[in-house]
Amino acid sequence: MATVLIIGRPNVGKSTLFNRLVGGRRAIVDDIPGVTRDFTVGRVNWQQRTFQLVDTCGLFENPENIVEEKMKEVTLELLSEGDLILFVVDGRSGLTSADIELADYLRKQRLEVIFVANKVENPDNFYSSMGNEIFSLGFGDPIKVSSAHGLNIDLLFDEIFDRLTSLGHSIQAESGEESDLKIAIVGKPNAGKSSIFNWIVGSPRSLVTEVSGTTRDTVDETVVVDGIPMTFIDTAGMRKKSKVKVMNVEYYSVMRAIDALERSDIILMVIDSADGVGNQDQRIAGLAEKNGKATIAVFSKSDLADDRRRKALLRTFKQDLYFIDYSPVLFTSTETGEGMDDLIDNIRLVSKKIDLRIPTGLLNTLIQRYSEGTPAPGKGKKRGKIYYG
Repeated sequence: MATVLIIGRPNVGKSTLFNRLVGGRRAIVDDIPGVTRDFTVGRVNWQQRTFQLVDTCGLFENPENIVEEKMKEVTLELLSEGDLILFVVDGRSGLTSADIELADYLRKQRLEVIFVANKVENPDNFYSSMGNEIFSLGFGDPIKVSSAHGLNIDLLFDEIFDRLTSLGHSIQAESGEESDLKIAIVGKPNAGKSSIFNWIVGSPRSLVTEVSGTTRDTVDETVVVDGIPMTFIDTAGMRKKSKVKVMNVEYYSVMRAIDALERSDIILMVIDSADGVGNQDQRIAGLAEKNGKATIAVFSKSDLADDRRRKALLRTFKQDLYFIDYSPVLFTSTETGEGMDDLIDNIRLVSKKIDLRIPTGLLNTLIQRYSEGTPAPGKGKKRGKIYYG
């Protein structure tokens, strides 16, 4: 499947364009520059034609911190993997030095580029506001779109598919099922979720820094394990609700994380071995249990925990997370590789148990045994009966 990358400086509307093209709100959108930190992948299906679309981090002209440096590094590495680039500029505010620098870079790399001017609600007035400087970038006349309002998106689709066809890529949609097994990696901020995700998928799909809350969007990646496609979902760290301001970027990040938990089959509950089990871990585990999800408890950064610390963590787990004490408990380290193979083995094992059918006879025996100790409520000598749905 052909891969199309959306590239541009921060806040030109890349994520809004991504959401418009894939037909949903997969990427977080905000007026704050640099909201997208990881790259988001979606599949576009339009008129029986398809391609893979990647929303990338905004390219800062002069990165001011380690997160912005990582964002730029990951995005530039992605350019070599794309078959076609959508170079997006802001058609409302005009060009900046960052646009010019990026255009120079794209030209020098001799990449296949479609030039897109976004936020153009009135194409007739475009040149009066932008002037001829738009042509100085060297990519000709841009396709003028408004991703927020859907203006000229059909023209952009036509140009994308025409260009992919001319490059020899197959664009016909194939019938196929999505991965049956979805695994969400959840936990508090900076617990090591993205490091585990990157280890499993075998490449740096999610940004990893010491800065708490680096991941904002959910990041999906499908890998095949023993012939079984598994979609792993890296999520934003979930803080206590009272600490998250409503309607800001972190709020939407947490909502995305909860949505990922709800649409997954297995939850990897990541707990920092250095921090141990806290109140927020209890809340997250409770959310998984409430939604009926199979759970695997993963103590990350195990290279920092000696035997005494591990025994203490296991005791705390059984006391504070007793309601998911049926879950496998693993100690893992992406630095040393400890426990990572065991993690994959346990995912396979748990996936088989999800659809386990309990014979009716055994179920009756278990219900009778528990009913003797705790009878069902009733009136007088009459007791309630249990029926199978």
